[in-house]
Amino acid sequence: MIPEQVYSLPSLCESLKSEVRPIFLYGMGNGAEKIYAYLRENGIGINGVVASEGFVRGQSFLGFSVTPISEAESRLGSLCLVLCFGLEGEKSHFLKELAKKHRIVSPNLAVFGEGAFDKKYILENKEKIERLYSLLEDDKSREIFLSLLKYNISGDITYLDANNGLVPPPNFYSHGKRHIDIGAYDGDTALEFVSYNRDYTDIVAFEPDKTTYKKLVKNTGGIRDILCINGAAGQKNGRVSFASGGGRASHCGEGNDVDCYSVDEFCGYTHIKAEGTPVGSIKIDAEGMDRLVIYGAVNTIYCCKPNICVALYHRAHDIIELPLLLRKHNPKYKFYLRKKEYIPAWDIFLYATEGE
Repeated sequence: MIPEQVYSLPSLCESLKSEVRPIFLYGMGNGAEKIYAYLRENGIGINGVVASEGFVRGQSFLGFSVTPISEAESRLGSLCLVLCFGLEGEKSHFLKELAKKHRIVSPNLAVFGEGAFDKKYILENKEKIERLYSLLEDDKSREIFLSLLKYNISGDITYLDANNGLVPPPNFYSHGKRHIDIGAYDGDTALEFVSYNRDYTDIVAFEPDKTTYKKLVKNTGGIRDILCINGAAGQKNGRVSFASGGGRASHCGEGNDVDCYSVDEFCGYTHIKAEGTPVGSIKIDAEGMDRLVIYGAVNTIYCCKPNICVALYHRAHDIIELPLLLRKHNPKYKFYLRKKEYIPAWDIFLYATEGE
C-alpha cells in the first residue's frame, strides 16, 4: 500500500498560492502556454517570463517582456521559477545549481492532449493507483512509482533524481522470434535490441517521420533481417494524419497523411485462432498513439504473449491506464517501471513480461 504521507503532500498549486517569492515562467513555447493556462485555471498568477541569457532577444510572450534570469534576480532577489521545457541527462544538471538560489517547480502536463496527472487526479483515482502499485514486480519499480507520485503532486524536481536508467528486466529481449519496434526513430532502439538478442528471426521497425526514417534506414544498415517501414502503427490499417517535427515534435495530428498499420493485421493475427508470425517482443513509443497501438495488437498479445515495452508519458493518464489495459489483455504480465534522467518526468517506460 502507498504510504498516506505521499497523498498528503501539498499540491503544486497549493504551495504556489502561499509562495512569497515572485513567480515566473521559465521558458517559452507551446509547453509554456499549456502550463500558463493550467496555472490560471487553478488561480495562480505569474509575475513574468524569464529565459536563460542566450534565449532573450527582446521578445514578448503571453503579454510579458521576456527577461534574462540574471536581470530578474538582480532586481527581485530569489525567484520561484516554473519550468516550461524538458532537459535530458547532464543537460538538466545546471538546474541543481540554479535551485540553490531559486525555487524551481515543474508541472508535469501531458505532452499530447489535455489533462494532468496531478494531485486532484491522483486522489480521484486512488483505487487504480493502488492496484498498479501492487502489480509492480521489484523494489526499483515501486520506488520509481512513489517518486513519480510525489513529483506529480508537488512539482518538486528533486524527486526525479534517483533510479535513472532504462536497463530492461533480465531476459526481456531473449527470444528467437520477431521483434517489433514502433516509433523506431533513428534506429537507436533497434540497435539496443540487437545488443541484447542475436537469435531473433526478424525486426520490423515503424517510423512515420520521413526525415527520421532515412536516418533509421542508414543507421540500421548493418542489422540483419530488419524491415524498416515509413509509416505509423495504430488500431487498424489505413491512413493517419502526421505532423512531422523531426523528433518529439512529431506526432499524429494535423499534417500529411501517412500509412498506418495494426500489429495484428501486419503479423497475421486477424483473430485469436489465427496462425501468424510469432512475435517475441514489441516496443511502443508512439507519440500519443500508444493506446491505439495496443488496441491494434490485442490478438497478437493473446496469441504470442510478447514482452512489451511501452512509453507511459505522452498523455496525462497513460502511466495508470496503459499498464492496466495490458493487464486486462494478459493477466499474467509482470510489470517493471524504468525511467531515464529527465526533467520533467518524460521517458518513463513500462516493461511487461511473463518471464522472470
